[in-house]
Amino acid sequence: MHSLYKKNSGFTLIELITTLLIGALLLVWGVPNYRDFKIRKHITDVANQTVYSLSFARAEAVRYGTNVTVSPNVGGWQNGWTTTAIGVDGNPDRVLAVQEPIDDTVVFSQTGTLNGTITFNRIGGLIGGNAGRFDITNSNATGVNKSVLISLNGTSKVVKL
Repeated sequence: MHSLYKKNSGFTLIELITTLLIGALLLVWGVPNYRDFKIRKHITDVANQTVYSLSFARAEAVRYGTNVTVSPNVGGWQNGWTTTAIGVDGNPDRVLAVQEPIDDTVVFSQTGTLNGTITFNRIGGLIGGNAGRFDITNSNATGVNKSVLISLNGTSKVVKL
C-alpha cells in the first residue's frame, strides 16, 4: 500500500531563518574579537622582532669580539633600524642586518635613559651604562601595549604594559 501523503524533504522557512539568525549573531560577536586579535598579534610580532634584533646584535658582538650597534634609520625607530659590527678585524664597519620600517598603525618609541643608538660591547653588555626600553602601541586601539626592556647586561625581554 502506498501512502496518500507525500513526505516533504528540505528545510522549513523557520529553520532557515533560525540558522541565518544564529550565523549573523556569531559574525556580530566574532568579527570585532578577530580584529582585536589581529592588532594584539601584530604588536606582539613587532615586540618579538625587536627582541630578536637586539639578541642578534648582542650575540654578534660576542662572536666578533667587537662593538655592535643597533641604530635607528633616518627618521627614527619607526622607520626601522640597522645592526652594524664596528671595525671587525680592522676592517670597515659591516652591516649585519636591516629592519624594514614598521607599519604606520604601530607607535614605536624609545624611553628611559637609553636614547638613540644601542651599542653592545664584546662581552654582550650595553655601552653607556644605561638600561632602557621600547614602548610599542597601536594608534587605532587602546590597551594594546607591549614594552621591550633592555638591561645593562644586554639581555632584552617583552613585557605587557
